Amino acid sequence: MDVCHDDLAEIFAAEIDLGWDPTDFDERLHTFSDCIVISVRPQAEEIGLLIFMVFRICRQLLEDGFLSRGGVAKGLLYHRVNPRRHPAGEARGTRGHSPPVTMVFGPAFVEAYNFESVHADGSRVILQTKVWREIDHYCTSHPDRKLAQFFRAHIRRADDGPAYVDLFADFVCSGSFYSAKRNLDDEIRTIKKHVCDALDVTADKPRYFRKSALLARMFNRAVTESRRDEHLIPGSILPSSHPAP
Repeated sequence: MDVCHDDLAEIFAAEIDLGWDPTDFDERLHTFSDCIVISVRPQAEEIGLLIFMVFRICRQLLEDGFLSRGGVAKGLLYHRVNPRRHPAGEARGTRGHSPPVTMVFGPAFVEAYNFESVHADGSRVILQTKVWREIDHYCTSHPDRKLAQFFRAHIRRADDGPAYVDLFADFVCSGSFYSAKRNLDDEIRTIKKHVCDALDVTADKPRYFRKSALLARMFNRAVTESRRDEHLIPGSILPSSHPAP
């Protein structure tokens, strides 16, 4: 998957009326194996971009049929990536030299990995409590800012404890950051098909079915809250004995 984070930064800045240029952010991203690593500075605007990138990347993966999970941690990190490129393709500060090697290590990277692998328990990206509290404090301190409205729309607390990134927040418009109902029917149908397929292939494996069902129930809740009941995953495919987190 090709991720252009400059484009995502530009879209995010516009959506929350931030007035920043993409180069004002210091987000760093690279991929290896089946992992995507993103780091940002510990300030509200950059954390907002991180959540936006998680939303857009995981949502695109889901539309392509890939379920994803992850963890967001705060702490010390060394994250070196290839520098941003000029439109002509020249890497800044690398004229006549090979681009630097990308690497990431540090306590925050280990914490995020361990947190996700032990506690995500399904297709969701969860946040450490200290990250969620920082976001919640910002929202309480600046309730009228669009960034706070974005956080309120996309960050939820799960019944089993951790906060997580809501991949379906844009389904809902009433009282949400997304003030106008969007025409998402094609996307919703595509997502529904992939989620139903995941439920079907794991139906004889309860441990794995539970993980797929976690995402399916989040999907159904968003569909219900947005009054798009025609897209609900039926009880014949998804048992309804457990609520969404």
